[in-house]
Amino acid sequence: MWCSSPDTDPLIAARMRGGSGAVAGTHTVRHKRSNRDGVHPDCMAEQTILVTGSTDGIGKATARALARQGHHVLLHGRDRGKGRTVLEELEEATGSDRLALFIADLSVQEQVRGLAEEIGEAYDHLDVLINNAGVYMPERKTAPGGIEMTFATNYVAQFLLTHDLIPYLSASGRARIVNVASIAHRSVRSVDWENLPEFDDYDAYGAYAVSKLGVIAFTGGLARMLEGTSMTANCLHPGVIDTKLLRAYTSGAGAAPPERGAEVEVHLATSPDVSMVNGKYFEATRWTHPSPLALDPVVRERFWEMGLDLTGIEGWSVKSRRQEMTV
Repeated sequence: MWCSSPDTDPLIAARMRGGSGAVAGTHTVRHKRSNRDGVHPDCMAEQTILVTGSTDGIGKATARALARQGHHVLLHGRDRGKGRTVLEELEEATGSDRLALFIADLSVQEQVRGLAEEIGEAYDHLDVLINNAGVYMPERKTAPGGIEMTFATNYVAQFLLTHDLIPYLSASGRARIVNVASIAHRSVRSVDWENLPEFDDYDAYGAYAVSKLGVIAFTGGLARMLEGTSMTANCLHPGVIDTKLLRAYTSGAGAAPPERGAEVEVHLATSPDVSMVNGKYFEATRWTHPSPLALDPVVRERFWEMGLDLTGIEGWSVKSRRQEMTV
C-alpha cells in the first residue's frame, strides 16, 4: 500500500529554486452493481468514509481507490455539476453502488454545519473522516466573517467539520480521522497571532503554511482528547503531487500523479498497520516528527482556542454515541 514519493513540499521546493459553493449538504446517491474484486486483503472491512475535496486531485484519486476496495465513499465538492460528473465517472470506473455526493463550500461555516447535518441524517455512523480539502490563494480573499480564505478552508472548516461529525464517528466500532497537512508548515518560524485570522498583512505562501501548521497542531490536540475512545486522529503530508493547488503556486513539472498521494491517505484510513496509531504526523511514506513549533503546547492551545472562538463552539469534549459535546 505504501510507495516512494518525494520528501519535500512542492511549495518549499519551488521557493528554494528561486468558486462559489452550492447549497450545503445536498447529496446524491446512486445504485449500481458492485465490483468488490479490488478489495485489498490488508484493508478494513467495508467502511463508510467521507473524503472532503474529492472531485479533483488527491481527493478524487483517494475516493476512487476506496471505492475499488468496496467501501461506502461519501464524495464532497463545491460545484454540483462537477460533482455529478465525477460521481458518474467513479461509478463507471469502479462499478460501485456505494458512492454518494455531498455539496458544500467549506469556506462558509453555515455550509460546513449543513454538510455534517446532512451526513448525520443519511447515516447513523461514520467510520473514517478524511479532511482532504484545501486551497492555496495567490491573492488575498476573505470568507464570510472576514476570515482569510486559505485559513477558513484549510483550518477553520476542518476544525468545525470534525467537531460536528464526532458523534457519528464515535458511533463507529473503530473510527479514524485523517487530516491532510503539508511539510510547508516547517517554514513557519513563529506565528504572528495578531495577523490571524484576517491576514491583513498577506503573503500567499505564508498563509498556506500557517494554515497547515494549524492542522498539525489541531490533530495533536484532538488525538490527546481521543485517547481512551474508539477513535484516532493522524495527519500527513502526501508528497509532491501534481494538483490544482500545486499549480496555483508553481508548475507541476516533476510532481507525482494524484494516485501517489492517495496511497498515503488510503493507508492511514484503512490499513490495520495503523489502526492503533494516534496523534502522529506522516510525510509521504513514513512517520516523522513535525516541526518543534507544531508540537509546542502553547501553539496547540492557541490554535484550538482560535478554532473555538471563530466557530462559536463553547467547549469540546467527546461523549458517547450521537450526543452533543460540551465542556
